[in-house]
Amino acid sequence: MRFARCLDSARAGGDGPRGMRARRAAAVMAAMLFPWVPQAVSVAATEAPARPLRLCVDPDWAPYEWLDEDGRHRGIAADLLRLIAKGAGVGLQLVPTATWDESVSFARSGKCDALSFLNETPERRTWLSFTKPYFFDRNVIITRAEHPDIGDLAAMPRHTSVALPTATSVIERIGHDFPHLRIVPVASEADAFGMVEGREVDMTVRALTIAAYTIKTEGWFNLKIAGELPDYANRMRIGVVGRQPELVHRLDEAIDALTSEQVDEIVNRHVAIDVSTQTDFHLAAQIAVGFAALLLLAYLWIRHLGRLNRRLLELSTQLSHDIEARERAEEALKQSEEHYRLLVEMAQEGILVVQEQRVAYCNPAFAELVGYSPAELAQMDAFSDLIQADDLQRAQSNYARRIRGEDAEQRYPLRLMHKSGRLLWAETSGVPIVWNHAPATLNVINDITARKFAEERIQHMAEHDALTGLPNRSLLLDRLERALAAAQREARLVALLFIDLDGFKPVNDEYGHEVGDALLKAVAVRLGETLRHADTAARIGGDEFVALLPAITAAADALHIAGKLRAALSAPFDIGGRRIGISASFGVALYPQDGDTPAELMRKADAAMYVDKHARQAAGGAQ
Repeated sequence: MRFARCLDSARAGGDGPRGMRARRAAAVMAAMLFPWVPQAVSVAATEAPARPLRLCVDPDWAPYEWLDEDGRHRGIAADLLRLIAKGAGVGLQLVPTATWDESVSFARSGKCDALSFLNETPERRTWLSFTKPYFFDRNVIITRAEHPDIGDLAAMPRHTSVALPTATSVIERIGHDFPHLRIVPVASEADAFGMVEGREVDMTVRALTIAAYTIKTEGWFNLKIAGELPDYANRMRIGVVGRQPELVHRLDEAIDALTSEQVDEIVNRHVAIDVSTQTDFHLAAQIAVGFAALLLLAYLWIRHLGRLNRRLLELSTQLSHDIEARERAEEALKQSEEHYRLLVEMAQEGILVVQEQRVAYCNPAFAELVGYSPAELAQMDAFSDLIQADDLQRAQSNYARRIRGEDAEQRYPLRLMHKSGRLLWAETSGVPIVWNHAPATLNVINDITARKFAEERIQHMAEHDALTGLPNRSLLLDRLERALAAAQREARLVALLFIDLDGFKPVNDEYGHEVGDALLKAVAVRLGETLRHADTAARIGGDEFVALLPAITAAADALHIAGKLRAALSAPFDIGGRRIGISASFGVALYPQDGDTPAELMRKADAAMYVDKHARQAAGGAQ
């Protein structure tokens, strides 16, 4: 009877202190009365773990969360997590990291027990257990103020560019749901907003709280909220590494205990902005444009006062629009020649005066840029000796138009030849002037070599799989469209092979993700070695690959290549000293027999692959 009452008391006490004492008493009594019966749950198992929960966070995601100069966890998520941890009776131990990618890597390798603030995705569910959401935020579309409002991303033109931070759930969803968009991966929220502001991309998709905070703190008031993605609401959760249902249950109970007043108070503490649930995007755009215009005027005036070397460019721009202003500027230039020469000599941009296609003058910055001394440049042709041959005609045409007083291109790129022989990317603009009583052009040269290389790297990242280096789905579809267009013109066949690895999951389960990743890389190498130079091997997700054969003469050619690939993948792989064997299921679709669009061929090849997989499983050939 006492034992039964003790058990009832343990059940009634719940997870509170009273319940924990009752369960310990029940466990002790059971051990005394029934020593021969193994105890399913120890007394220690009912208590909170002695070790605190090791937490990895995003160190640079204001206002959601960040690490301050002293390494303390700050932001909306930090304050909410403290309330949740207190309510769940769980201690927190912060594991510092430098980036969000490093936090994810720490969680995967077991260096931390949980990730603080993230969306749930199918891929993350494979290795994380998620709590209930404890913060909700809408995702909105951010463009420049002059961009039209956007009602539906699906209706945007093909290759519309979208800047999105890496290792986020939204980059996975946008890439999957809107494959026609060109995704430009960036390192941070600020980089995404900066590329939109600088017209390097068309838009970005970010959380409303982040958008409001960044626009306010960075002063980007020429940006606006152009639309909303209702189905992309952020539901931020705690991601617990592995399967820990008891811990997740305790955290969920603490989350349920949070009140809307507590959440609102924390949000308002970090983001002092009120947002209506029915946003008038047109009015918001008008207000943003108005503020942007005022701030731009103030910004230009301050820059004018702070950097007098801008004076020369402002006068030159006025020369191209107003004859009287040009005459006054020329007179002012003559009267204060030494003053303006000093400004030009101190300028960081390269400044070049070209007269009769010769270098009439250059400042030290331009001489340093191309590696020649001013004396050497004075003896050189301003075009054929300095400009790469492919850009020569464009530069000479613009120069001639300016000399004739006609409109010419402004701020266009061209390639310069350095004295050492290497090529430089430069952005140039110019205006006509009078130099020593004769017509000439004044040109401003900016070195954009680093930016060009960065753009090429970003373009490669957007079109290739980060793990294997193979083309991703976006680049595959682009090449497939080109192959179909060529096949229609030349009346030839195109083949698409879907390849799904059989037995890959057991390798991951037995040896871990590091070995699994190495195996995927080895598979990519074998595909590249087996396929022809004109063919394309792509990874479209997980253990799925696609081979594009853009020029075959008969269906038998595709089957022959599929057989070669099957044989190549059946040979054992040497991964870190382990001999690992897998196989693959194949599906083949041909143009024009199976379809004449990328979507039809992808669907038919996928279906054929599953037929092959089921046939192999029935025959006992698949793992």
